Amino acid sequence: MSKNNHPKVSVIIPTYNRANLLPRTIKSVLNQTFRDFELIIVDDGSTDNTKQVIERFQTDLRVKYIYQENSGGPAKINAFIDFI
Repeated sequence: MSKNNHPKVSVIIPTYNRANLLPRTIKSVLNQTFRDFELIIVDDGSTDNTKQVIERFQTDLRVKYIYQENSGGPAKINAFIDFI
């Protein structure tokens, strides 16, 4: 992270019932050579094991998880803005 503890880049991944795809996606972001970023995953009310998949990656402090009741695409964008 940068000296002021704010990452230079925020990577935002919206998801809904894609637990099978998340590990590859998250690993792809975390394995980048650039390290000064935060990864924000916004779960739009998944009913599969999305939360459990994300929790496995939260030992990396750059990974942030936001869960919200299913509300569709536009509401996810608002959640990103509120979080940042």
